[in-house]
Amino acid sequence: MTELVFPDGFIWGTATAAHQVEGDNSNSDWWEFENRPNSPCHEPSDSAIEHYKRYTRDIALLAKLGFNTYRFSVEWARIEPSEGTFDAAQLDHYRRVVEAVRKAKLTPMVTLNHFTLPLWVAKQGGWLASTTPALFERFTRKVVEALGDNVGWYCTLNEPGMVALGGYMGDFIFPPATTGLANWKQAIGTLTVAHKRSRAVIKEMRPDAMVGQTHAMHEWEANRGGVPVMKYLRRMNEDIFLEASADDDFVGVQTYTRMSIDLPFVVGTVFGAALAVPALEVRLAARARLRQKSGPTKQDLDPRGVRRTQNGWEFRPQAVAAAVRRAASLLPGKPIVVTEHGVAAADDAERVEFITEGLAALHAAIADGVPLRGYTHWSAFDNFEWGQGYRMKFGLIGVDRTTQERTVKPSARLLGEIARSNKLVIPGPDGSAR
Repeated sequence: MTELVFPDGFIWGTATAAHQVEGDNSNSDWWEFENRPNSPCHEPSDSAIEHYKRYTRDIALLAKLGFNTYRFSVEWARIEPSEGTFDAAQLDHYRRVVEAVRKAKLTPMVTLNHFTLPLWVAKQGGWLASTTPALFERFTRKVVEALGDNVGWYCTLNEPGMVALGGYMGDFIFPPATTGLANWKQAIGTLTVAHKRSRAVIKEMRPDAMVGQTHAMHEWEANRGGVPVMKYLRRMNEDIFLEASADDDFVGVQTYTRMSIDLPFVVGTVFGAALAVPALEVRLAARARLRQKSGPTKQDLDPRGVRRTQNGWEFRPQAVAAAVRRAASLLPGKPIVVTEHGVAAADDAERVEFITEGLAALHAAIADGVPLRGYTHWSAFDNFEWGQGYRMKFGLIGVDRTTQERTVKPSARLLGEIARSNKLVIPGPDGSAR
């Protein structure tokens, strides 16, 4: 029997984001974006899975499955509904959520911003406005003050690279859906400042807390012509934000797929010689960008024979290990936590496969000395997948949104048992352990 044992004290968790599970987040930019006439979103979030009301039972279910950590976000749009006005009842709500997590003997890992902004912040310019980092710093202070000593892990920003690319380069369905290189670069700078200011506040108030931000990273590959574009996109989407995490206590890595860039050699050569030409940057970045779309299933292959997930991404569970190794090479010695890794799959057998192969690859990275401290799966529940609505199934636990009934999937039981035993048993060809 082959057993892959993980380090003592390893973090085993699942994750959610407030807007995707709570429901009725009507004061946020995303709510306005979903509900505007001719919205590009597949459907609005509406009541989501009512986690705002059902969090106690949901958290107890996660604990029962065997996890030791729950990563979730607090909703800025609820806590500060208008500028400078903080809702004490909402702060009390999130305090009770943290208490429920601790009562269930789970470690709370709190994300302060998971994509959404209060509508009033968005109207002031969102992540283009130079005032937003100070507003986020003030919000951070209020939250940390309210949650007190009950939270020892904070993620400041979730995937700032995706926020900048999606919202300000117009790369996918994401508010405010501006388009342009200047906005993209400005948002990158503002998000970086916001993270540093938020981190400083947390360390001032809770010096012993573990603070970091979570990074959308990919396994990257490119042909000869695509190398310059790959390096440029990787720098803009990942490296700038990783450099901003140099003084963090940990780095969160979130990986779902592999990014492949295939361009004619002459195009890549011209791009490499002319990075200062904005029009060329925009055109080539647009050719290589990731798009959220409804894609083929396991049985459907694209012309290159690449297996795809439910949302059209390459089925590549091992990509997370490549991303973790790269983060370790850029920030030597920095503790790493996989804060998201998952797959959109209607067939849960694919999720079981994705978890198993991803964890095996991560275990090999640990054996090679990578300081990986934990694995948090996305997502705990089938939920609102932003512009794609509810048709993408990422959850370990299914949800019937008509009845709000929860159904534990085999993947949840598998990962829960791995978490409980702190080891992965690799099944053999006949289904037995080997």
